[in-house]
Formats: sequence, structure tokens, C-alpha cells
Amino acid sequence: MPNSLEIARIAARAGGTVLAEKAADFGAVRSKGSPTDFVSDADIAAGVAAASTILELAPGARILVEEPEVCEILAVEPGAIGDPELWIIDPLDGTTSYLHGFPCYSVSIALARNGVPVAGAVYNGALGEMASAALGGGATLHDEEVHCSSASAVKDALVVTGFPYDRGEPLTKQLAVLAAFLRAPVHGVRRDGSAAVDLCHIATGRADGFWEFGLKPWDMAAGVLICREAGATVTDAHGAPWTLDSGSVLAANPVLHPLMLDVIRSATA
Repeated sequence: MPNSLEIARIAARAGGTVLAEKAADFGAVRSKGSPTDFVSDADIAAGVAAASTILELAPGARILVEEPEVCEILAVEPGAIGDPELWIIDPLDGTTSYLHGFPCYSVSIALARNGVPVAGAVYNGALGEMASAALGGGATLHDEEVHCSSASAVKDALVVTGFPYDRGEPLTKQLAVLAAFLRAPVHGVRRDGSAAVDLCHIATGRADGFWEFGLKPWDMAAGVLICREAGATVTDAHGAPWTLDSGSVLAANPVLHPLMLDVIRSATA
């Protein structure tokens, strides 16, 4: 029987295989809740592949999937954040990028126990990369240990972020924070559309800090664990302890994190 980390990896790759197969024909697309927030037949199919893999390897598992249709198709009751043990699945993080053929999207799988992520995998389908971690076991990329960067000043940092679907007040706040970082200044700001991938960029040291507002647990759960196991400090974007209920995230190495937090707090005061 595979352990939890192995199940997360297998499920993430199963979802990624479906996304690769459907990249040329992703089926019907509709918006959900916002004109810029999309779901496609490919999202659903990848979710079914990932969730059914977990249910096969861990019978009776409770699952929470971004797309509720997945549980309906599999005829299982959706899990909830309060469950003692919960598999959290984002079958396609970066749907807009995927639909446009922009090479940044991922499948994110995490197992949380009593609200704490204990195993997680993020499969970057565009690059064929698997980042993963188990609580207390360190973080890896293709089974090679990874660590966050050692950037010690905002002015020396490459930071990544994302933009909210809500183009009202949440966007106004995000633009204020973005302007503050650009004027800090930072080396640069990147935005590629997958929070799960962005968190893995922090874990691997490809980027130095990541913040974003308006996120859901399936966007973050696996990536947060991978970041922490790579040595990063992770809170919500306002400095409070990160939980599955957090709607934002800030991740950076322990020296850079409080410096980035100062910038965010000043911009949102």
C-alpha cells in the first residue's frame, strides 16, 4: 500500500496525464462566479482521475475538490475543512493559462490531518515537474531535495503574485501592494496564473517571495507544505498563521518574509 506522499504523487500525475491528453480539445468551457473564472471539461476529467486514484489507493478517503461535479460523478459525499483527515484536490490550477496554451498550470494534491497539510504534491504539467513533501521529511523536486532562497532584502528579490477574479476592491488592494513592491524596488515581479506552481517556485529557490489574495485551500494546501518543508516561512498575506481557512498567503525565507510583510502592511494600511 503506498504511503500518503506516494498517493499524492500518483494522483497528481494521473490528473496531469488527463490534462495532457485533453490539451488539444479541452471540451466545453464555462465561467463560474466571475466572468474571468473558468472551468472546462478538462478540469472535471482531471479531477475525476485524481480523486478516483485516491479513493482506489485509500478506500473511504474524504475528498474536497475545487469542482463539485467530480464528487457527483464519483457518487461520493464531498469532504469538509473540519474533517480529521481530508484530501484536497485542485485538478487544474491555472485554467486560464491552460485554455490559452500558456505553459503554466498544475495539479495540486494535499492530505490534511486536523487541518494541517501532512503530504502534498504539485505536478507542473507544462514542464513535467513533480514537487512534493511530507511533514517533517523535507521538500523535493523530482526526488531531489530543494530549499528556498537566501535573499535577505526586498531590493534583491524576485517576487511572484497573482490577481483576484474580483476586479473591484480586492483588485484595488492588490494593485496598491504591487505598486509598493515595484517601487521598493524589487528585482522583478512575475505572474503566471498558478498559485500552486508559484509556491513551488519559492520552495525551489527560483523566486524569493510570493503573496496573493483571494485564494482557496485547494490553491495552497500542497504548496504551503512544500514551501515549509523547503525552509520557508508561510503565513497569510497579513502575517496571521496560515490555515486551510486562510484566503491569502505570503511565503518567503525567514529573513525576507518579515520584510515583505512590512511592504504589504504599509500598502494596505
